[in-house]
Amino acid sequence: MPETPLGAFLRARRARLAPADAGLPASGRRRTPGLRREEVAARAGISADYYARLEQGRQRVPTGPVLDGLAEALQLTAAERGYLHRLAARPHRPAPPPAEAPALPPTTLALLDTLDAAPAFVTGPTFDLLAWNRPAALLLAGPERRPARERNLLWQVFCCPYRDRSQGNTAAEGSIGADLVASLRAQHADRPRDRALLALVHRLSADSPVFAELWDRHRAAPPRPGRLHVRHPALAATVLDYTVLPLPEDGRHLFAFLAPPDSPTRHAFAAAGRDRPRTATAPR
Repeated sequence: MPETPLGAFLRARRARLAPADAGLPASGRRRTPGLRREEVAARAGISADYYARLEQGRQRVPTGPVLDGLAEALQLTAAERGYLHRLAARPHRPAPPPAEAPALPPTTLALLDTLDAAPAFVTGPTFDLLAWNRPAALLLAGPERRPARERNLLWQVFCCPYRDRSQGNTAAEGSIGADLVASLRAQHADRPRDRALLALVHRLSADSPVFAELWDRHRAAPPRPGRLHVRHPALAATVLDYTVLPLPEDGRHLFAFLAPPDSPTRHAFAAAGRDRPRTATAPR
């Protein structure tokens, strides 16, 4: 039977937990990492056979209490718990019809313009770049001049020639790359047949083994503030703090980056922000 998204998620999260994490004594060498199925089942209060059927896609939708028990057993975060519930309900929920994304409100574009010394941009559900100010155009090395497939924040982090080649942006925990991949998972639990998402995941997995590995971890979480490691021929800073704000439109976020005060990079961004036009939007 083919693997289901729910089964893949359960298996990946089970593999992440060591016996000590679950308060279990070590019991000799294990053939595979993580907890055994029967250990998760016991902690969740279900039978080992029932849990095996869930992982193997042979079990119908589990009840809410069963899902909550699994979330406790696998030590899921609040975002991952919600993701688990959406995955379980997804097979019985009709896929929404594709809808054209609304244009960005003028107030959002005006907000980008006010950040004239800080790179800022707006992303869509698959982290395509929808609009950016002039400092962000400098940071992203001119997204308006590149093809649509490269106007994407995930592409910038995992595939751009100017990307930082250390693990600062793509480490398995606490990096902008790991957080973006987790957010991609969390946002699309209800859209298994989203062609844009599937095409993006396939392309990035082919171009970046690091992205493929992070995607297979099945971590789910919303975007959060962090640090961007910069490798850029026109900028002196090596690390930029950033914050991310959800926008009212579904799946859209505003990212804003801050260079160290009175640094050459901050002055470079401010100079770029004085240019006109300030805000650019991606071509439709």
